[in-house]
Amino acid sequence: AAEPITSTNRAETPEPPSRYRVIRPLGAGGMAEVFLAEQSGPEGFLKKVVLKRILPNLSTNEEFIRMFLQEARTAARINHPNVVQIFDLGHEAKRYYMAMEYVRGWDLRAITNAAHLSGRPIPIEIACRIGADMCAGLHAAHTCVDETHHSGIVHRDVSPHNVLLGRD
Repeated sequence: AAEPITSTNRAETPEPPSRYRVIRPLGAGGMAEVFLAEQSGPEGFLKKVVLKRILPNLSTNEEFIRMFLQEARTAARINHPNVVQIFDLGHEAKRYYMAMEYVRGWDLRAITNAAHLSGRPIPIEIACRIGADMCAGLHAAHTCVDETHHSGIVHRDVSPHNVLLGRD
């Protein structure tokens, strides 16, 4: 069973789409909640994914639903190693969800906090690589075109907790 999301004072147990099993909550923001989950399939197929769902109190708000669906459509157009992939978009139990690539590692906020606590700064070569990879991912998003040949993508939340650093 999944743990309740305590950071947002909700005690609701998530009801994930049937082919996904929630492992644990990862966090919640102003619009959505995010879970580590396991996707199952035939013959023992298992894959870790991240499920993102509209918050329960916003799940009937047409404007939030529109923004969530637009985010999924937009992100699905981007294919780049520095951009998390969208695998699935669906609607179940009266809520929309996205299944996304799971990046095994840490977010940049955790890395910078650990560096600060240890008294050792992030080596300049690593910091430059992180910055260059962030720029490459943003460039891929900003130059991605749709059928009209317009990107229209502006990432509005480039922050340390949204920059994922994979172990590999």
